[in-house]
Order: sequence, then structure tokens, then C-alpha cells
Amino acid sequence: MAHFYYNMKLEYFKDIVEKHTELKLKNPTRKFEYIFARACYYYLCRKYTKCSFQQISKTLNKNHATVIHSLKELPYILKHHKHLQTMFNQILKEADKDYIFESTKMSIDDLVKEYNFLLLKNGELQNKLVNQDKKLKSIRSENKEMKRIIYIMADTD
Repeated sequence: MAHFYYNMKLEYFKDIVEKHTELKLKNPTRKFEYIFARACYYYLCRKYTKCSFQQISKTLNKNHATVIHSLKELPYILKHHKHLQTMFNQILKEADKDYIFESTKMSIDDLVKEYNFLLLKNGELQNKLVNQDKKLKSIRSENKEMKRIIYIMADTD
């Protein structure tokens, strides 16, 4: 269910960016205005969802590396193009305003599923932490034994 929810959010962000830029994000061009528009979309997706680069890139038929590169370049674009920074701020303002209300519209069933999923993940992480602690203690005891052996060997010379 969370997957469906994120797909709706991604489509919603795509609509916001397309409305403000008056461009279609899926247009496979390398024109600067499209690069900027897609970067805005990627930014919103990363800021407001837990979607991976791969998931975001699939929505526009791009590669995950394209998303990463675009997000790295966005601050430079905004720094050197003040009119685009204004547009970006408007996009953010609309996404922020609507996100506050949209994010609270999850059903009780969805919230329970999300909570149970997080409980399971928490349990898995706690088990991993216990195992890592055991490994660390084992390594420390081996390290102490090695130091003791080295000390004994150094004394016998």
C-alpha cells in the first residue's frame, strides 16, 4: 500500500513541476529548461518520499545516476539563475503547503501497516546490532590475546 501512496505522491510532484515550468518532464530532451524542471521534480521526490533514486528515475524513464547528478547540479543552477531560483521557491512553496495536508490523509489501516513494518525493521536492526556487538567483543578478546602473546614474545628475546 505504501508503494501505491508513493506513486501518487510522485505523480503529484510531477504535476506541480509541469504546471510551474509549463514543460512535460518525460520529454527526452537535454535542453536546459527540461534539465532544471526534472531536477526540481527529483528534489521534491527525495525530500518528501522515501523513494530510492532507482524508483524516482523509473517514473521519467531515466537512470538512477541521472537523478543523482541532477540533484548535485541543482544548487549551482539555482545560484547562477535567479529567475529559476524564484520558480523553484514557488514550486517548493506549493509542495510544502499541499504536503502538510496530504501527508495526514493516510488511512488508519495504512498507518497500522506502516507501524507494523517499522516494528519489524526495528527488530531486524536490533538483532543485527546484537550480532555486531558479539563480533566486536570477539575481536577485542582476540586483540587482547594477540597483545599478550606479543608481549610474552618480546620478553623472551
